[in-house]
Amino acid sequence: MRIAFYGRYSSDNQRDTSIDDQQRVVHRWAEAHGHELVVEFSDAAISGANIRLLNGLQEALRSAFTRPAPFEAIVVDQLSRLSRDVGDTDAIIKRLRFSGVRVIAVADGIDTGDDTTKVSVTVKSLVNELYLDDLRKTTKRGLDGRFLKGYATGGRTYGYRSEPVFEAGRSDSHGQLVPIGYRMLIDQPEAAVVREIFQLFREGLAEKAIAKRLNTQVTGRSWRPNTIYLMLQNSKYIGHLYFNRRDWRKHPETGRRVYRWRPRDQWESRVNESLRIVDDETWEAVQRRLRTRQRLFTRRRSATAHLLSGLLICDRCGGRLSIVAKNYYGCRNHAESGTCPNDLRFRRESIEELVIRELARHLPGYIESLRIAAGQRLPPSLGPQLATRRRQLTQLRRQAEGVMRAIQQGRLQGRALQEALSTYQDVWSRVEQLEQESQSAALESEPTEIHYDREVVEDFVTRLPEALRADTRLGREFLRETLHYVRVTDGEDRQRMCPICNQTLGKITPQHLARHGVALREGYRSFPELGFTKGARLVIQPSPEGLLNTGEVFGLVVAGVGFEPTTFGL
Repeated sequence: MRIAFYGRYSSDNQRDTSIDDQQRVVHRWAEAHGHELVVEFSDAAISGANIRLLNGLQEALRSAFTRPAPFEAIVVDQLSRLSRDVGDTDAIIKRLRFSGVRVIAVADGIDTGDDTTKVSVTVKSLVNELYLDDLRKTTKRGLDGRFLKGYATGGRTYGYRSEPVFEAGRSDSHGQLVPIGYRMLIDQPEAAVVREIFQLFREGLAEKAIAKRLNTQVTGRSWRPNTIYLMLQNSKYIGHLYFNRRDWRKHPETGRRVYRWRPRDQWESRVNESLRIVDDETWEAVQRRLRTRQRLFTRRRSATAHLLSGLLICDRCGGRLSIVAKNYYGCRNHAESGTCPNDLRFRRESIEELVIRELARHLPGYIESLRIAAGQRLPPSLGPQLATRRRQLTQLRRQAEGVMRAIQQGRLQGRALQEALSTYQDVWSRVEQLEQESQSAALESEPTEIHYDREVVEDFVTRLPEALRADTRLGREFLRETLHYVRVTDGEDRQRMCPICNQTLGKITPQHLARHGVALREGYRSFPELGFTKGARLVIQPSPEGLLNTGEVFGLVVAGVGFEPTTFGL
């Protein structure tokens, strides 16, 4: 039987050797039963409480759902390596069973290919989840005790540092003193920045202005408005400390950890004047302004999602481009914190028109590129093997670089130096072996012939622009599926000219366009360059996987690999 190995060690057990131990158990089991291990997946230092964060597991599941599947079973050391959540474990096993892939937990003696193991899986999953509950309660109990003793309970607050507190006679097996807790102390340079933030806000500056001012100074970090906002409400700066105010839970749909406020009678608090950074007068003035501002802006704008929401990326800093002024996109890092020099702004209608137009024009070429590349794609059974080899090669090269760096720095002498050189040679021998295996597998692979219906594609492209504009929600889903990103680069300043009369203008106004019988929004769509405050270049990167899914929906059968993005300038 062809099997896949999956291993994981959680963030509360930071040991790289843990996955090696799990591999050794599974390898021995596979050899003893005559099974062939064809691919390996792993996740390092990630808790099993949220499977969406387990990239290795998600990759294993995607491989299992391909046709034909490259393996017949996913083998783990223990069932808890998949997840410690009963619902997640049950969902994984059901999906794999539907695809004809078994889950085998060697240490637990569980094989989902046997119908009689359903009760065993449920019981073991419940035990794994109860373990997390017990660990959470034990951790909270310990933190509660530390809080009552005046020690830090975790998490770093800007303006403070911590130092260990030791108790005489308390040491580990090596004679090293073991801290009984960590005492919080004021970090004076950071405390000065905290006082400046409160004073600037009290004087009338808003969070964006404060963040931009701090980012022009040398403070050792990058400031954002939401960080400033949270700091202005942190009562720790006046020496009031709280514990057990929030209860963190996993959202049943998204899997993310979210908090809920506990009843106020469950809160624990204490006052420590030695930790005060801000005086009462400044604190009260800041809180009054925060409350007043909340009353002024009670009618908040509802969150809106436009056609390109989440797809636009600033080429300068890699951050998201979002609406920073009415109907204008811009770099959020530039607008909010001043950490990015990209001051380009452009109208929403203009960028939407450009992306729709270019996507419709290049979509047939994208699909044809996928069809040609599909003939060079490896069979499904070889794809996961090569992916595993690539990961192993990356890890081995990093290991070799680390060993050589230690050798070059002169930190190793005598026998340690000889062992390091031997290790370096062994690692590179393994690298050469894996590279040869990858080349051989690529040469032995057979191309796959793929076809698609050209008439369907042409009809689809003809109706695409109108369909995207007609329904923003569906259009956004299509674009997010089809495109990986749209990267925007700012260019040089340029003169603003009317594209109809070629008159040079400082700004294109609705009144000027009205002279030509063109409405403002129609003008931005007909002449997208009008909506850009300066020159710009766009790079549209399609998503091969998304195109495959779109092709299936519209009766197109294609296969995907990476290809060059579309680039054009304004």
